[in-house]
Amino acid sequence: MKLSRLGELIYKYQQHGTVLIITDTNVAPLYLNDAILSVESCGLTCDSYTIPSGEESKSFETYIKIIEYASLISLTRTDGIVALGGGMVGDIAGFVAATYMRGINFYQVPTTLLAAVDSSVGGKTAINTSFGKNLVGAFHKAKFVLQDTTLLASEDDYVLKDGYAEIIKTACISRSDALFKKLESGSFDIQEIIDDCVAVKTYYVERDENDSGIRHMLNYGHTLAHAFEKLCSYQIGHGHAVAKGIAFTASLSYDLGWCSIDCRDRIHALLEKFGYDLSLDFPACDIANAMVGDKKRAGDGIKFVVSSDIGQSDIKLISLAQLGEILTAYNEICPGSTAISHRGAPLFAPTGLVSAPPSKSYLHREIIAAMLSGSDLCLDAKELSDDITATYEAVKQISAHGCCTNPVYTEPNGDFTENSLMVSIDCKESGSTLRFLLPVVTALGLDAEFTLSGSLKGRPIEQLITQLKNHGSKIIKDDTGNISVTYASGYRGLSSGEFTFTNPESSQYISGLLFALPILDGDSTIDVYGKFESSAYTMITLDVLEKHGIKIEYTHEKSHWSFKICGNQRYRFKLIPPEGDWSNAAFLLALGALGKAPLRVQNLPLPSKQGDARILDLLEGFGITLNRYTDILDENSGTVDVFPCRKLTAIPNIDASEFPDLVPIISLVASISNGTTVIYNAKRLRYKESDRLASTCRVLKSLGANITETKDKLIIVGTKELHGAYEGDGYGDHRIIMMLAASSLVTAGTVKIHEASAASKSFPNFFEVLHKLGLDGNIELV
Repeated sequence: MKLSRLGELIYKYQQHGTVLIITDTNVAPLYLNDAILSVESCGLTCDSYTIPSGEESKSFETYIKIIEYASLISLTRTDGIVALGGGMVGDIAGFVAATYMRGINFYQVPTTLLAAVDSSVGGKTAINTSFGKNLVGAFHKAKFVLQDTTLLASEDDYVLKDGYAEIIKTACISRSDALFKKLESGSFDIQEIIDDCVAVKTYYVERDENDSGIRHMLNYGHTLAHAFEKLCSYQIGHGHAVAKGIAFTASLSYDLGWCSIDCRDRIHALLEKFGYDLSLDFPACDIANAMVGDKKRAGDGIKFVVSSDIGQSDIKLISLAQLGEILTAYNEICPGSTAISHRGAPLFAPTGLVSAPPSKSYLHREIIAAMLSGSDLCLDAKELSDDITATYEAVKQISAHGCCTNPVYTEPNGDFTENSLMVSIDCKESGSTLRFLLPVVTALGLDAEFTLSGSLKGRPIEQLITQLKNHGSKIIKDDTGNISVTYASGYRGLSSGEFTFTNPESSQYISGLLFALPILDGDSTIDVYGKFESSAYTMITLDVLEKHGIKIEYTHEKSHWSFKICGNQRYRFKLIPPEGDWSNAAFLLALGALGKAPLRVQNLPLPSKQGDARILDLLEGFGITLNRYTDILDENSGTVDVFPCRKLTAIPNIDASEFPDLVPIISLVASISNGTTVIYNAKRLRYKESDRLASTCRVLKSLGANITETKDKLIIVGTKELHGAYEGDGYGDHRIIMMLAASSLVTAGTVKIHEASAASKSFPNFFEVLHKLGLDGNIELV
């Protein structure tokens, strides 16, 4: 629509009175006379006020002068103000219109591409202060925006690029990749592009007029841009600052695991195509300090708009400390940057991306808690590990045979009739399924048969059975190793009371009782004396119980833990997304450390109650570089980058009592580390899917490692590299099989694995992940 129709459009909103046109010294010589003529041709009185061009004019001083002039010409509430100019003119003219006499008519005529696609739409008005940009303002929508692309012809290339930066920003948040692809093609109609941008901005504005939620998306790239403008005393064009902010945001989004490397690189490439300087020429501390005054600050963090894909974005809360740390890592934001982070790892390096599978530890517990609340997690069995499948199928059997929210008892010496059907539970080789559900079944008063497979038949359970028998349960272990629970002959199920363990063989005994005892009538206590290995897993149980409404008090000293469990509690279902699994993530992180290219592992809780999260400290102890990124909005969505390292240093002593599942993989790393590593307090590993001390030792010896075993230790003297080969089934042990796969990266010989499907016990698609990452070149699956 042409400027000549300005008066006609205004006349629709006011048929009399005065129109004050606010413009600047750059625009006035070009278009002010035409605008005045158009207004006066409709019988309206027209006046004008011209301010100096440049961002410095968007100030309190200029604002007061315009207000005084409006008063001088007796502007009233039925009159109107026109903003004829770029974003600076639109912002200050709009603020005058919003506040003069508490608001008068306002009309926008943008003369820059930047104003046309962004600032003229949405109703935001503001002025700057010495503390930051747009800190004082109001929402005041223009009655209309007159878009005349012929007014943009006077823009020089620098100012035009201010506008294209906002267009690129809009393409990054447009909810599709269509606009981005148009810009990548280089062939487009400018009016069509303006219309596309206005449509995107209108979408966000209509859904959040007061800028309290989704409208924050429009600030993509602006948090850093506003800080940079302030540091430059507004001597840099707004769009040029936004381009730097977009580049930084794309890199930050990739570094924190929120977008792919392809997404980041396409955004950088488009910015480069339009010729922006993407360097950051101020110290990181100055930029971070300038960000502190950002309007989107929330306490110790800033609501930062990040990329998730081309055209897609999210709002994340990033701590100021984390922003400062990331800024410190960057000397320059552009593709192929050779900048070095403060940890010594190259930026933008991770080329592999993988998500940790869901935590077995949490899933076992969440499934049981859901059942005891009368609910079902509704999991897809096809995606579950064998151990989790065992627990999931077991709780379905239990739910089908009785009420899971209330125990069913018989009188002493009475006949048990209500649940006469036997519950059949196939534990497969899952110790968690057996040890968690045996107390639960006795508490619910169900007849049950537990079928055990493989090495599970020989794994410890007697201490738990003894405690259950002492509290009213009849449990029989037959010659085949299977276990049955029966309530004939006067047995009436588990009763509350005092439970005592000395040096328990498994923390799972305690967890099973912690699930069962709260639903009984009376109060109970559990006392654990002596060694309580893997106590961190009990903390996971308490965490899950608390989330499902079960309260348990506990205290612990050096050699005594005490748990107080009140009876008559009821589980309340709460859907909680499971954490990523640190036990399996340990193997993924080792692949990054032992491979040739950095690897990014996502879906990791930082911090975590899982004991196997200690893998991070152990890898760093061996000399491996890790970058950790916490998502402070979602504690389960942390990211870890791991970088290859060939100069490893042994850790002299490692106490494995709290993380036995890590022993195979840390033994592999230790075998190529300079020096001697002793892994002790590892006796419990002899009762896993294999005698894991023996199997770890034998496998690594066949690969050429210098390793010996004792009763509860592994002693490993590191060598530069391994020269051996391996062929076998990894003792049918999922942890040994995954360790063998990782060893293929550091041994000269071929690793041939028979029956590799045993890895599905904990990580069903482990070998698919290896293939996708290109890390299976030295592995043969037989």
